[in-house]
Amino acid sequence: MLDIDAILQQFELIEKKVEHVVQARKQLQQENEDLNNRIGQLENLIQEKAEAEKKHEELTALVRSKIDSLIGRLEGITEE
Repeated sequence: MLDIDAILQQFELIEKKVEHVVQARKQLQQENEDLNNRIGQLENLIQEKAEAEKKHEELTALVRSKIDSLIGRLEGITEE
């Protein structure tokens, strides 16, 4: 005959293990969500930096063009 106490203990052990797995899954889901949020934040930061770099390059090109123009004018004055 099966020992009912032994069977109940086995079920209790299984229930604890299942609860542990459920809790671990919840924790991993939360960590995954947190990581996905962090990825989104970093992607936004990268986009902002890329846009700032593009604007900086455009400004640098504009300044360089203006300086070249001024140098050209000065060279024209000195050649006269």
